[in-house]
Formats: sequence, C-alpha cells, structure tokens
Amino acid sequence: MSWAEREKRYKEAEKKCEELIAKHFPKDEFDVKDYFVTTEDGKFACIVDFKKKYFEPFDCDDYCDQISYDEEEYEECIGNCKENLEAALTSSVKMLLDGTVLEATIAGDCRPVWYDGLGEEEEEFEKRQREFYEKWEKAGCKISDGWIHPHELVGGVEWEEWPACCFYHPSAKSEGTCKIDKVLDIMKEVW
Repeated sequence: MSWAEREKRYKEAEKKCEELIAKHFPKDEFDVKDYFVTTEDGKFACIVDFKKKYFEPFDCDDYCDQISYDEEEYEECIGNCKENLEAALTSSVKMLLDGTVLEATIAGDCRPVWYDGLGEEEEEFEKRQREFYEKWEKAGCKISDGWIHPHELVGGVEWEEWPACCFYHPSAKSEGTCKIDKVLDIMKEVW
C-alpha cells in the first residue's frame, strides 16, 4: 500500500471518528478534551477523552468546610480538590469505528457498586447491583468495577469512604457488541 493510500485511509478514519464524537458526545452534555485515531489489530480505532458536563460526585466547598480549620488550609483544600477532581473525572474510551467499545475508563457515581448502608437493606443493594450488571451483560459488555479512594481525589484525607468516584471499565465481549451508545445509556444511571 502506498503512502498516499495510507494517508487517505487515515483521513477517512479520522472523519469517521469525528462523526462518532458528534453523534454520541453532544456538546451540551460532554466536554471532549481530545481524540485521536490509532490502530488495533489492523483496524482503526478512535480514542476519545471526555468529561460528562455537570457531573460532580461531591462538592469541594462542602467537603473542605468539613476538614479545614483556617482560611489558608481551606483555600489549599479547595485548590487541590478542584484540580484533582477535574483530572479524575476525565474519562476515556477506545472504540472501533463501528462504535464497539474496546476498552474504557468512565468516571461515575459509586452507588450501583458500593453499599453504603444508609437507608437501604443489604438485600436491596444486592438486587440493585445485580440489575445494574445485567444491563451491561445484555449490552454485550464485560465490566469490572474499580474506584479511586478519596485521598487520591482530594488529597490529605485519612479515611477511604467519602468522597469517592468510581470508574467503570466496560469492554466488548466480541466485535459488534458493547456499542458506545449502549455504554453511555447505562452510564446515565451514575452521572
């Protein structure tokens, strides 16, 4: 294949990536930080770094009010919290040009996967969690949950319960399953 042909195919893939972004990451809902085209097993893939607008798992002002004792400490807490939260809430997805999600790290609320014991029986939580995972299964996705503990989000915290943000890692069980539109629909439950 000539260099010109490779360049042409890359430009076509880049255009398709831009179309996927326009369709699935509307500007009123998402802030697309960056995107680029790469190859995965000989196929073009689109990597999109994005942030869900208006999603904040906790309020830095409320949080810092609870742990800061003087104005200097409070201002430092706010600065660290907002900087760390911005970085942590930037998600990333790698997908084929047909929208099949190859891998993703998507920030969301912890409620579907984390039992807090507040106002809910353990059996209710287990049922809710099972139903949440079944949605991923039906969409053809493999998923494992993970989270960043609060000291990694806001800095200087000793306990590891709150505030926290969970990260969902869906990937396709096979090509043509676990499409980006289904993934984003399911993630609406945690934004």
